[in-house]
Amino acid sequence: MKEINESTEHIFNTEFDRLDYQLSLEDMLLDLKVLIKEYYCGTFTNDGKSLKITLNNGQKFLLNMTAI
Repeated sequence: MKEINESTEHIFNTEFDRLDYQLSLEDMLLDLKVLIKEYYCGTFTNDGKSLKITLNNGQKFLLNMTAI
């Protein structure tokens, strides 16, 4: 598994309609992280299989994702 840098900027891919394009789990989590950061203030940590969200008020959430 490659190391994911929290400060990495991600450019959304617009090629999802291509039949040969495969979105990776890491890409999906990074996209969700970018979107969620637009609405919530806190710390967001991506380990490649889940997204840990710690809000500034102390609440913690773990978003687990599995490709099916």
